[in-house]
Amino acid sequence: MFYIIIFIFGLLFGSFFACIGYRIPNKISTIKPNSFCPKCKTELKWYMNIPLFSYIFLKGKCAYCKEKINIFYPLVEVCTALLYIFLFWVYGLSFNFLIGIVLISVFIITSITDFRYFYISDRVIVIGIILILILNYLSFGYGIFIYKVISGISMFFFMYLIKIIGDKLFKRESLGGGDIKLMAFIGSSIGFIPSLFSIFLASIIALPASLIIKNKEGIVPFGPFLLFASIFMWFLNIDIDLLSFLFI
Repeated sequence: MFYIIIFIFGLLFGSFFACIGYRIPNKISTIKPNSFCPKCKTELKWYMNIPLFSYIFLKGKCAYCKEKINIFYPLVEVCTALLYIFLFWVYGLSFNFLIGIVLISVFIITSITDFRYFYISDRVIVIGIILILILNYLSFGYGIFIYKVISGISMFFFMYLIKIIGDKLFKRESLGGGDIKLMAFIGSSIGFIPSLFSIFLASIIALPASLIIKNKEGIVPFGPFLLFASIFMWFLNIDIDLLSFLFI
């Protein structure tokens, strides 16, 4: 029963993430208007907006203009649901499960906005940091909470330093401002030392992917790779973050 409930919630959240992943970069309110067809702009009725099932019943087409619905939407919904189920399978109903939900959610939203629009939302990062810090405080106490705050601030300035050096070396913008702010979220989530490892791991993963994923200007979205690497480091659950012992 828990798996079914989590799968349904995953579909609902996935549908919401796909929606705001389109709206935020395009400067559309996340509250109004109600869901609409991107092609004909007609507002959809509630039964046309049921995650996954509406796509199947409508045969992947808009009920009004018959434009094909991008398969990206149901894929985001299903992927979110499956990742949530995986988190529950690993951690059960626990604070780690909730922390994982936040990490996965920010990863999905950022992947949508960065891959499609080369845009990382400050709003999503700030909300993610607040939720992560609250969960860390409730789960691990004041010491770890302070440590994670310091880690987030440190990673922000560390990434900013990398940008300054990269800009001078390559004579162009080497990192976007969104990637720098994203490291504040990652530092707050997994700590300072694992965050350093995640930068290294993300660079390794992004290198071959850069041959495929880039726009006409040769820009590669680095944010999703940073988040993927940070989630991987978090899943390892290895006590490599020795500095955290100072606060236990």
